[in-house]
Amino acid sequence: MSRLLLIEGERWVEQARNGNQEAFGKLTEAYYSRVWRFLLKWVKNRDDAEELAQETFLAAWRALPGYRAGSKFSTWLLGIALNLARNHHNRTVKKRSRDVELDESMYLETPGGHDDEPDRQFERKQAMQALEKAIGRLPDDMREVVTMVKLEGMLLDEVASVLGIPAGTVKSRLSRAKSKLLEDVAPYL
Repeated sequence: MSRLLLIEGERWVEQARNGNQEAFGKLTEAYYSRVWRFLLKWVKNRDDAEELAQETFLAAWRALPGYRAGSKFSTWLLGIALNLARNHHNRTVKKRSRDVELDESMYLETPGGHDDEPDRQFERKQAMQALEKAIGRLPDDMREVVTMVKLEGMLLDEVASVLGIPAGTVKSRLSRAKSKLLEDVAPYL
């Protein structure tokens, strides 16, 4: 997000806190795709992610008077989204797979942008599928941290804020998750 948009966003947040629906609409436009992508990684279903994204902004509008101006709006918003995703997960009682879907194009292309031989592509695809399954088997607390840090690109402090835990705990969970994932995917490396 650009510096100008961050400044505008802060202004929109303040206006929205004072009941300005138009300003909240601008915040929704600015953050909707990020929230939707974040939720899609949790619920693995586009329609559910869409519904939860809408619920996230509705809940944010209702909770906006309690938003602390000192915290980052996007982190606060993703915290709401995460809580809704957890509730959704609990309601569906793990009916769907917990597998995480990774972006296949990241793993099938070589660093130079040229495809390797078909055998090498197949090996990479198998490794990616093994990693997706291994992430899905992680305990919820570790899977959340891996998804936010490694797949969403969030900073440790942001993850700590969203989860309401110390940054050291995030770092510890991430370290344990990496060790476990390495064990699970070692045969494919």
